[in-house]
Amino acid sequence: MVKKVFYWFNNWLWLGLTILIAAGVIFPYSLNAQGGVSPRISVAPHTFELDVFPGEVRKEKIKIFNQSQVAVPISVKVTDFTAEEESGQMLFDESAADPSIAARKWINLETSKFILDPGEKGTINFSIEVPENAEPGGHYAVVLLETTFPSFYFKEDYPRAVPTLGVLFLLSVKTFNLESVPQEKQIEIVEFGIPKEQRIENLEKTIAALTRVIPQVQAVEIEIAEKAPSDFILRIKNNDIFHHKLEGKLLILNAFGQKIGRAEIKRITILPGKTRRFPIKFELQIPSYLKWLPAPVAVFLIQNTFLGNYRAVLGLSEEKSGLVINRTMGFWIFSGRIILVLILLITLVLLMRKRIKAVLKVLVKS
Repeated sequence: MVKKVFYWFNNWLWLGLTILIAAGVIFPYSLNAQGGVSPRISVAPHTFELDVFPGEVRKEKIKIFNQSQVAVPISVKVTDFTAEEESGQMLFDESAADPSIAARKWINLETSKFILDPGEKGTINFSIEVPENAEPGGHYAVVLLETTFPSFYFKEDYPRAVPTLGVLFLLSVKTFNLESVPQEKQIEIVEFGIPKEQRIENLEKTIAALTRVIPQVQAVEIEIAEKAPSDFILRIKNNDIFHHKLEGKLLILNAFGQKIGRAEIKRITILPGKTRRFPIKFELQIPSYLKWLPAPVAVFLIQNTFLGNYRAVLGLSEEKSGLVINRTMGFWIFSGRIILVLILLITLVLLMRKRIKAVLKVLVKS
């Protein structure tokens, strides 16, 4: 009797395992979906930055790789894009219907839907056909690759990881007789300075008012910070008909021309007619005599002990066009803490001047 029960249990155990294994082999996609489908795909290249001419036709391709453990259905579409002012965030825009300016109408895909098996590499072939009447200047489109899983692959109320990748097209339409904007006017620095929250605006206004009423003194507008600034405001407008990619650095010099800090400005693309804000985080240079201190303490001491006149030297460039932009801004730092300490020291000296004189006399006689 015991043997019969054992054999019965053993047979059912193996049967159950067999069913589970079969389900895992036959329906791996469905099982994965019960926990949420998380496909992973990659593309190359990520950007096509091309100089083209009216009437030109180019054949190109995008390589795509399915890094998932499941087959991935993919849908491909093309749309125009522009950029949001200041932040540069991409905005899809299909308002332009005229083929002479709508770059999305120039990109013709050989296929718009396909399926990639696990680990499979695929190719999306397409052509770029620039109209004869294409407007000179920059035209911008993006090819969107979206995974298109049916809804039943996802568990209800479960997070869905459905990636959408974009391949950017930065197309510059050139003509042989194109009169571009003069290089010195292509880029305009709209704002360069210290953020208001880090400045002593009341003192700035007082000094500016005094310089206006004093005869034979030229009125000045100066920026005054309470301590070494932690960041700077830099807003740049692109007046050109083509996009520009600028990068550079910012150096902070004291009155003696010594560098006290710097900031690296990473490359940023500015579309035609757009204004971009460049994030600049100022990194203080810790002197050798303070390096024995913990970095936060050393930075605090430096930030709060600066006093006097300083210069911010900005340098931007673009490798492709050879464009170079330099700008220098002067500012002052009046640390309230330092001034308070100086006042206390002077007051202390004045109050104790008799004792100090007596001590000095004793020292001289001895």
